[in-house]
Amino acid sequence: MLLKEFKDTSGKAYAIVHYEEETDIISDVWNGVFGSQDNFKEVLVYVQEQILARNIKKWLADLRNMQGSFDGSKDWIAEEIMSKLIKNGELFQAIVLPNNIFAKLSARDTIKKVSNYELKQFHDPEEARNWLVNVKVISSS
Repeated sequence: MLLKEFKDTSGKAYAIVHYEEETDIISDVWNGVFGSQDNFKEVLVYVQEQILARNIKKWLADLRNMQGSFDGSKDWIAEEIMSKLIKNGELFQAIVLPNNIFAKLSARDTIKKVSNYELKQFHDPEEARNWLVNVKVISSS
């Protein structure tokens, strides 16, 4: 189910957040330029809120069509987003790496900053989704 679209000033969606109740997977799918670090952060805060409110354990971040860098938000992601999600309990994240070199470097640098949860990197979104579907969640907290 579509939860929210994030659009730029021209009305083009740069990120779309979905939730599949039957698989308990939340996904954020990025498309093109997100414009500013504030726009980028707005999406991640929304995803974080949904994960916490719904007690979601599986997150698919599809960054393959993301353009640009989120270098200015790497520490913020580790300290503000991921630390709270990890404290909430078990979390599995599949990241589909961006094709854009600047976004890819940002993603890889951010991944290095965060630990204490299960994260896998993929190039194919279907492989990422299949991994999440088949992952065994232990806790229900």
